Amino acid sequence: MTIEEIIDAQMSAFDNRNINNMMPLFSDNIRIINFNDNSIAIDGIKECEKMFITLFENSPNLRAEIIKTIHFDNKVIVHEYIYGRNGSNERTEQVVIFEIKDQKISRMDLIK
Repeated sequence: MTIEEIIDAQMSAFDNRNINNMMPLFSDNIRIINFNDNSIAIDGIKECEKMFITLFENSPNLRAEIIKTIHFDNKVIVHEYIYGRNGSNERTEQVVIFEIKDQKISRMDLIK
């Protein structure tokens, strides 16, 4: 899969709240980083899976609307709106920097 295909598959699985399609896209050593303070929010595939399962269970109307995508080397920068997070009716805006290594998402930096 190309980097673009990996991110498209991840975004589709996210919108469909499909954990079985999403988790194979991530590296066992996935790290999710809070960009603002460089803290580690998620460290490893088990923590990542648990986080997404909880998010999907609490967010029946969850979906992302991509505003802009930039591909750069082994990174994809996605500027997006998120709807329905944890049952909220509010739209939130974020930027996610996906890093791909060995055809897996190895790191995500979140800017909120």
